[in-house]
Amino acid sequence: MRRSVIFWGLLFTFLILQQTALPEEEWLTYYEKSNYLETPRYNQTVEFCQRLADESDRVMFTDFGISPQGRKLPLLIIDKDGRFQPVPLAERSKPVVLIEACIHPGESDGKDAGLTLLRDMIIHKKHDELLDNVIVLFIPIFGVDGHERFGPYNRINQNGPEGMGWRVTAQNLNLNRDFLKADAPEMRAWLRLFNRWLPDFLIDCHTTNGADYQYAITYAVADRENMVKPVRNWLKKAYLPELHWKMEKSGYPTIRYIIPKDHFDITKGLMSWVAPPRFSHGYGAVQNRPFLLVETHMLKDYKTRVESTYYILLHTLEIVSKNPSVFLKALRDGDRETAEEMVGVDYALRYKIGEDSEMVDFKGVEFEVVDSDVSGGRWIKWGDNPRLYKIPFYYQAEPYAEIEIPYAYVLPPQWLEQIEIIMLHGADVKRLTEELILEVESYRFSDVEWREHPYEGRHPVKFEVEKIIERRTFPQGSAVVKCNQRTSRVIAQLLEPQGYDSFVSWGFFDTIFEQKEYAEDYVMEEMARQMMQDNPALKEEFEQKLESDSSFAASPHDRLDFFYRHSPYWDDRINIYPVGKLMSEMDLPLR
Repeated sequence: MRRSVIFWGLLFTFLILQQTALPEEEWLTYYEKSNYLETPRYNQTVEFCQRLADESDRVMFTDFGISPQGRKLPLLIIDKDGRFQPVPLAERSKPVVLIEACIHPGESDGKDAGLTLLRDMIIHKKHDELLDNVIVLFIPIFGVDGHERFGPYNRINQNGPEGMGWRVTAQNLNLNRDFLKADAPEMRAWLRLFNRWLPDFLIDCHTTNGADYQYAITYAVADRENMVKPVRNWLKKAYLPELHWKMEKSGYPTIRYIIPKDHFDITKGLMSWVAPPRFSHGYGAVQNRPFLLVETHMLKDYKTRVESTYYILLHTLEIVSKNPSVFLKALRDGDRETAEEMVGVDYALRYKIGEDSEMVDFKGVEFEVVDSDVSGGRWIKWGDNPRLYKIPFYYQAEPYAEIEIPYAYVLPPQWLEQIEIIMLHGADVKRLTEELILEVESYRFSDVEWREHPYEGRHPVKFEVEKIIERRTFPQGSAVVKCNQRTSRVIAQLLEPQGYDSFVSWGFFDTIFEQKEYAEDYVMEEMARQMMQDNPALKEEFEQKLESDSSFAASPHDRLDFFYRHSPYWDDRINIYPVGKLMSEMDLPLR
């Protein structure tokens, strides 16, 4: 009898232990089950996300669009109160943090770190208090089609996982070059998600290429003059100092994402550039939102990279949720200042790194530069021994390509795609209800030159600009985009030709550079003689050009074209920017 009691007691204890141990094993991520060596495929990721949603009323699993190959773009929404709809900015008390992973699908660290962290919060109730003051949106895989171009040979510089996705979309577009021009369907879906929720803090998870060093993780965020001042101050005073301290305490000291000034000698200094808005963290700046770029170090093992990403996500949520009212006030002040104070102000479309530097400690490794008998050049050989360097850091940003923000831009209605993209970025666009003649400031282009080889599916354009002022007729239905709104920086970056990622620079207005009417030689031969007879000054200008320009003198076409360009038949709108700028406020008939 006594043995029977003992037996059943032991069995009962065993079953209880099994029941308590089972959830822990059941909720291991695919990455953890693989001994931290592998990352899940798309279907496995979706399945885990759905299980989280099924398990908790704090989680909703949905999608925010469809890829060109027909895959849903997955999205997890985590709200402690189970409210899964956006709260208007004016009523928002909890910051919304959007975390995206696999924008470059081969760089999967953020996916596995995010799933592990959210599992810990939702299932194991770790860090549960964070959800009192923050709402999380998590995109585990942004580039879903590239993610399923899966294999072990997609990242030659990267130490794991054993298989990973491909860098770009099925249309061969790099999503982290597409934030402003928005060519990819995936990016257009992301922009709709962004403008529906207007997240307060965003994180973009990557794995970097480049030099070797001791740091497992680096970061970038817009905290210079390209970011609106209230947000810039919050980043410098509240976020970055605490992030550095927390990452150090967690065993993953971090520094800013760095670029060696000299590829072959890191001791000559490091640079940190001001990212254009084609990149995630640059896009955050023009939307007045901190957008943290996370870059784990490709030579570190996969477990180390995922863990370091886990902690930078965790600590960011801790900092944002610590005093949310202060953070949200900085954002709202930034939006208000942008809407109320940008018109008439000089705004830098671009920045360059200055020559001033400061000396910093850099945890690097030993290296040597050797002559290569294979390439015939030099190559850098990184060593195994850690080394602390004291080197210059070039961080000062100098603005250039400055323009005055107008009261409004006016686009004739035929530029449909450009108007659509402006609206995709959240800008308010009105329409003229009648045809108007308006005095506008605009640009004339010269020395137009296209990039020879395609870049991101386009041939970017270089040019010179000359400011012009003229009266133009704008048809009924023309788009009027006022700059007294939150998105005025986005508007300027798109519509000012000198912007790094402007419509003109990306080739959206290429047709304005094309000549559509031509003159027959037999017509111009007679007309040229008559024009010189009627206009002696034109004859003198022609003869001087013959003497000073030998290629012109040797070209019958160019010589006749000279007269065609001086005739009333020449297209006076070629090389003229069709977008007009209203430099002062005026009443317009708008809908």
